[in-house]
Amino acid sequence: MDPLYGNISIITIIPNVSSYLHNISLYFRNISKYSSNISSNIITCINSSQFVEGCRGPSAPSMTSSDIFIIYFIYSILLFFDLILIIQFIIYFRKVARGAPRRSPPKSASADPPPISFIVPVKNEPLEVIAAMLTRFSDVDYPRDLFEVLIVSDDEPDYFAKIKTLVDALARELGIDARAVRRTGGGKFRGSAFNWAAEVAKYDVLAFLDVDSKLPRDIARRIAGAVDERTLLFLGWDGYISLFTKLGKLLKFVYKYFLLYGAYLGRALSGDVLLALGSGIALRRDLLRRAGGFCDCVADDYDISLKVLLAGGRIVYDGGAPIMVEVPSTYFAFRKQFARWVFNSSYILRRYLVKVLRSDLPLRSKLSILLNVAQHPLLVTTAVFLPVVGLAAAYTGYIIPPLPVAILEAALAVATAVLLRYVVALARREGYSLAESLAIAAQNGIISLMINITAFVYMLMGFFRSSITWRVTPKGSSQLAFRENFAPELIYTAAVAAVFVWALLAHMWIFALSALSLLAVLLYGFYLITG
Repeated sequence: MDPLYGNISIITIIPNVSSYLHNISLYFRNISKYSSNISSNIITCINSSQFVEGCRGPSAPSMTSSDIFIIYFIYSILLFFDLILIIQFIIYFRKVARGAPRRSPPKSASADPPPISFIVPVKNEPLEVIAAMLTRFSDVDYPRDLFEVLIVSDDEPDYFAKIKTLVDALARELGIDARAVRRTGGGKFRGSAFNWAAEVAKYDVLAFLDVDSKLPRDIARRIAGAVDERTLLFLGWDGYISLFTKLGKLLKFVYKYFLLYGAYLGRALSGDVLLALGSGIALRRDLLRRAGGFCDCVADDYDISLKVLLAGGRIVYDGGAPIMVEVPSTYFAFRKQFARWVFNSSYILRRYLVKVLRSDLPLRSKLSILLNVAQHPLLVTTAVFLPVVGLAAAYTGYIIPPLPVAILEAALAVATAVLLRYVVALARREGYSLAESLAIAAQNGIISLMINITAFVYMLMGFFRSSITWRVTPKGSSQLAFRENFAPELIYTAAVAAVFVWALLAHMWIFALSALSLLAVLLYGFYLITG
């Protein structure tokens, strides 16, 4: 999942804007010396042959045609993929904005509601977080004798004893069936804990939740009415913040309008295949076994989604009230979480690409799955390299870039405007002003540029490694104590600063202005992530 879809396209065109404007002014200053030939110069610049090849300004540096071709070829590929991702989300937002009817999940054939086991994994979680989670089950609209809460701990024996004491006490106080169990056996990651818990759970209908989840009151009834022998239900999730930081408020906006409305509801309404990611996955135990269980890997949610689809099952998103999960409120906590998501995407793409292509799934489903899984690698790559290649394109000194590039740039600008129009319209329905919505979208685009520098490294790791060190995303006040360094962001910014200084020393004023614009964006990004 990427909470920053679409925003980065605002940032990728910044390095080129000042270059094009300045080159145009130089060009017209040059042709103004020959007033009688102004019209012919303009016509010459945009005649059929040069319009295809592009038109370079009088201050353009000397470059071979092969160098120019390589720069613009790479630039065009990045523009194309960015455009595809944005168009995809325009389709999703259009479905949401039109209020297309939601697809109702199948109703259970049984007259009696089935009992449900809610499985909540914990490791190194504060006792108050576990207590808050259990308390939320007291408000679930479902017979108390028809569900259990299973707290599955991977903690050391001494700390597990404290968890068990807490769970037992709260179960008696709240009048719910809740128990804490400590996992035995092998396995490094959460998926193996899920598989173990599925075997010790009392009931056949299983629901997997994160410990920080806030539950909709009707969660159990929705699970009971949707889960059958071939259905994996995804309840969807939205974000809440426990620390009211500037970054937390920005991310809360994007989680709601880009993830919940775009990646979940819009995708479901459009008929594309939806993967169940994060908290709120429910299925029957026999379907879990038939699919082969969760993987012992960091990408257990991606993995079980694809296993269910390849086993002949389906994933349903019912569009009801989402589960609320805690959104990181500090940059380091968010970077840790986001880097793991990006690693998961590239790892799953490497592992399942051939399996999906060789499967019996319909062609549209195959393409939908692959584009879904590939979104993180594509977005991260374009986010990191498009500004850099954009600088290289600005260095070529084109007033009018080659026609294919000009078309892609114009299409990207239009698509970005359309995407923002839908996001703003949805946000204004819920109290955001036009200016506030646009500002938040732009600021999240800058944060995306900053965080994708680290994410790019994790993306590459996912293509060559099968695991990374799992760290629970810090929650609540513990985020304030979680610190890393800004080395990747500083290196990227220093490189842009070096290009700017070099351009100044070389008296390449246009190129220097383009580098300065990107540098200003990065410096403002540091203000956002450290404020």
